[in-house]
Parts: sequence; C-alpha cells; structure tokens
Amino acid sequence: MVSLQPIGMKKRKEKTNKNQVKDKIKKRSKDEIVNTMDKTNKKKKKVAVMSVIQDENITVQKKKTKFIMPSRYITESIVESCLNALDQVAACSIKKNAIFEDEQKIFAEIHCIKIQTSTGNIKFVLPHSTAASTGEICLITPDIRKGKKIDHEPTIDHWEEILKKADVTCVKTVLPLRQLKVEYDQYELKRRLLTQHDFIMVDTRILSHASTILGKKFFKKHNMLIPVKVNEKSKDLKKCIDIGLRTTMLRLGQGPTTVILVGHTGMPKSHLKENIMSLVEQLKNKYPGGEANIRSIALKLPLSLSIPLYITLRPSSSVNNPPKLRMKKPKNFKDVEDELSTMPNTEVRVAPDGTVTLKKKKPRKSCEIQTSEEEEELSDKDEESE
Repeated sequence: MVSLQPIGMKKRKEKTNKNQVKDKIKKRSKDEIVNTMDKTNKKKKKVAVMSVIQDENITVQKKKTKFIMPSRYITESIVESCLNALDQVAACSIKKNAIFEDEQKIFAEIHCIKIQTSTGNIKFVLPHSTAASTGEICLITPDIRKGKKIDHEPTIDHWEEILKKADVTCVKTVLPLRQLKVEYDQYELKRRLLTQHDFIMVDTRILSHASTILGKKFFKKHNMLIPVKVNEKSKDLKKCIDIGLRTTMLRLGQGPTTVILVGHTGMPKSHLKENIMSLVEQLKNKYPGGEANIRSIALKLPLSLSIPLYITLRPSSSVNNPPKLRMKKPKNFKDVEDELSTMPNTEVRVAPDGTVTLKKKKPRKSCEIQTSEEEEELSDKDEESE
C-alpha cells in the first residue's frame, strides 16, 4: 500500500519531530546544568563549612584554658568562709561527756599532681605560733661536759638559768642529750616522752644524734624534733625559740598527699588566716614542682572531713618532669680533687656525702716530655750565665 499523504505534510511532521527532539535535548541540558550547579553549590557549602570548622578548631587550640594558681585564687574571704565551716565541724565533733575542752589541731592537706622523686622535710616559718597554750614544750640541749659517768643535772641548771635570763617562759622541760641516752633507751619510755610533750625542739648541733636515739616515730608526729639554733652567747635566744615555735615541718613521703600543721582551734581567726595565707605564698618556691604541681588544698581536723580550699583540674601533662626536692647546701659543700699516690696517672674526687670517684689522666706524649726537659735545661743555663 502506498501512502496517499502529500509531500508537504511529511516534511511538516519531520520538522515537528526534529523540534520536539531539540526541545527534549534543551530540557535535558537545562536539567543537567541545574543538577551540576546544585552539586557545585553543595560542594562549595561543604568546603566552606569544613573551613569554618577547621578555623574554629585552630582557635580552640590557640585559646588554651588558663588554670588559676592557688596563690591567686585563695583570698582572705575564701579562707574565712572555710574557717567558719571548720568551726561548725569542730562544734559537732566535741564530746558531750568531756570535762575539759581540748584545743584541736588544724591541718592543711595538700594533694600533688605528680609525686616527687625523693623524700624529705621542708621547713615553713609562719607568722604565729602553732603550739597550744596548754601544751608541754621540751628543749633538747647539748651537754656541757661529755662522759659516761658525768651527771646531767648541772647542764639542766645551766640551761634553765640561760632561759630565765632571756625571759623564755614557754619551755617547761630541759632535756640534755646524755639524759636522753640513759633514761629513754627503751621503747615504752620513748613513747611516754612522745605523749607527754606536744612540742619538742632540738639544738641544731645535736639534731642527728637525737634523731638516731629517738627513731622514726618522732618524725611521723607533727611539731616533733624541730631544729632551733640555741647558743649560750647569743643575745637573741628568745627570738630563736620564738622562730622555733612558729616553724612547721612538711614531711614528704612516697604518696600524693601531705599534711602540715597550721594552728589549733584556740587561736583567733585572724592568726589562723595569716598562717594559711603565708603558707600558700611559701608553697610557690618550697613545694616540689612549685604551685603548678598542687592539685588541691584543704583544711581539716585530726578526725574530720576535709574542707576544700582550692581544687584544680589541671592535667598531668602540664607538669613536664617529675618534681625534685630542693635541699639547701651548706657553704663548704664542695668536691675535693687530688692525685693518688698508690695509683699513677689517676685523680680522686671526694664529695661531701662521702662518694669517691676515680678519673684516669691522659698519658703525656714523648715530645711534650722532651720540651719540658729542654725548658728546664734552658732555665738552668740562664741561671748559670747570670
């Protein structure tokens, strides 16, 4: 069958089909362009968001959190509020059946971030005395005459006269070193000495002897074996003993917590406040690692909960190296070097603590020996010519 459509109609249909195809292509191209534009816009938005997030992270990293040190944070108002809370705790802990109200000791509990490498004692001098008004104070003095069979009563009379001349009334018992050796040689007697006295001071000249006789139990208790410079010829004897009564010892052990005596409940609040503030100021230079190594400081009674005075969340990475205890060296703390006669070409170095180290010398060359001999010969010839 032959189609009877005219030729013009066919051409028109072909044109319409071509136009429809072109329209479809245009529509597709427009949709593709829109889709690509949307995709590019989304990518740009993502890139912008990521750049903002990175900038925020950089700003966060740059803006590090600043932790406040205890010397700046602890103020007089904070200490006063903490002492008021401690008064309420002390009132609850008083025994109802007690006839006499004893003065309870107040301690400052210090927690560190990193534990120190060595153990030792740190001395703090506070503005007010930490000794109780009703406490017994003992002074261990050196002997006037040394010997096994010499009586120690003349030394007691001698030191009591010196204390009376200096107007020192706080010291109630004088204990010579010989009496300590003879009468307190058993464990029970040492324990009785520990319980009878609340404050024991020792002359610096006999501190090592007294500590070996009494033992480590006296170092565990506070206000025991505190060094004092006492001399017969010194005019400021009263001042030295007053400084001894105002000193407290921070005994550093192997753990993260240490406790130091600050005062007692019988003291006025103004004195306690001054003692605490001076302790915080001295911790900057004396505490191992400085005040940056302090995690928290709290006040407490012997058998009570601790009331926080300062707490920080500083990370352990802020303290770089493990802290060390700085000990004061004496003036003559020097190493001595000399040659050994028994071992040729060796030097000996002796430290003040007793450690000995040997160091070998480099052997001298033959040319050096010859030059030294030639110099000696020339010097001899010059002397002869003169």
